[in-house]
Amino acid sequence: MFKSLSQLFRPRVEALGLEIGASALKHAEVSGNPPALKALASRPTPPGLLMEGMVAEPAALAQEIKELLLEARTRKRYVVTALSNLAVILRPIQVPKMPLKEMEEAVRWEAERYIPFPIDEVVLDFAPLTPLSEVQEGEQVQVMVAAARQEAVAGVLEALRGAGLVPVVLDVKPFAGLYPLEARLAEEPDRVFLVLDIGAESTSLVLLRGDKPLAVRVLTLSGKDFTEAIARSFNLDLLAAEEVKRTYGMATLPTEDEELLLDFDAERERYSPGRIYDAIRPVLVELTQELRRSLEFFRIQLEEASPEMGYLLGGGSKLRGLASLLTDTLGVNFEPVNPWEAVAVDPKRFESEQLQEIGPEFAVALGLALRGVEPRDEAEPAPQKPPAPGGAGLVAPPRPPLRPRGPRGLGARPLHRLHRAFPGQGGAGPAPGGGGGLEALHRRARPPAGGA
Repeated sequence: MFKSLSQLFRPRVEALGLEIGASALKHAEVSGNPPALKALASRPTPPGLLMEGMVAEPAALAQEIKELLLEARTRKRYVVTALSNLAVILRPIQVPKMPLKEMEEAVRWEAERYIPFPIDEVVLDFAPLTPLSEVQEGEQVQVMVAAARQEAVAGVLEALRGAGLVPVVLDVKPFAGLYPLEARLAEEPDRVFLVLDIGAESTSLVLLRGDKPLAVRVLTLSGKDFTEAIARSFNLDLLAAEEVKRTYGMATLPTEDEELLLDFDAERERYSPGRIYDAIRPVLVELTQELRRSLEFFRIQLEEASPEMGYLLGGGSKLRGLASLLTDTLGVNFEPVNPWEAVAVDPKRFESEQLQEIGPEFAVALGLALRGVEPRDEAEPAPQKPPAPGGAGLVAPPRPPLRPRGPRGLGARPLHRLHRAFPGQGGAGPAPGGGGGLEALHRRARPPAGGA
């Protein structure tokens, strides 16, 4: 499902992958066919640049991106990035298969019923979950639709262009993170998987059968909640609490051996596994409850079997003991993720141990980079000549029409390839629709940000 015949033809200019996260900016660069890892870089996101999934300071963000690219020593100027989970609404709907123009209008009409703000203020797109070539005229087609506020799209594009970059694709994070797992998921087309990405500002759940996405939900419960819980428990500021979380393993239940090892170190004893666990226990309980509710909802609405296998992504997934805890409470066998399996890695340039350590955090950035070396679709316009660094800022893009793709476009490809942002066009993604009533709006929704 994740492959398209268009890959065999229509080569695309290579673009770097850039994740704009609430806690860090991450750059990944791959090249060639098969793709090989060329560069990685990460830089903390200064406070105040992103607010509720929106770019609050495009010029300041542009400067941070410039510094990141200098660190990575890249010359590429085409980029694939993704909107914040809090800036996008995702939802599957069903519409009859019909001529593409009519189908486009049907999706738009259905999506309008679910968007919590004026339709003229959003960018819309959609992707069929089943190749249109496999559906008869008049039969129902399930599509994933997404909606993003124009201002959210404009803020990201302005920052990118201010950094001297040309955006060629604007994706969504829940699906971008799937791309490095493509081969592994496709090996078992009948098996139900759960991919959980715990980021700094949100947590996304994607349910799949093989490599076919079935459902998605985004929670605002995130790694930040764990940090805040530690800060409250130990009377620390957020920066110190984040350091404690990372340094002392974000531990769950301690073992007897661990307790013995802590006897000689007062600082480590203060932040013992047991005390860290006590601090984050309320967040863990809330997280597992929300995950359990979501899985039960998916099971009833989709009439799908419960997931058997799960994968954890994101910095928050590195909580020591989290995988085993979720396996026990949800009945899903969570395995560690090695996104680098999707690319060739030169051991002389990259240390295997370090890559393994940062793998969950770089899954989205790597997925975006892999999109950057995909062949182009026939309908895609060629990227414009890269602007000079510090060039004119972006004018908020007009609302583009929905652009359904045929069997050689998104309809034949993975859902995480949903969104595009060509200069002057914007592109972000579809909106919530109706079929099946799948609840994809995130819990504790923040209306100004939209978000699924």
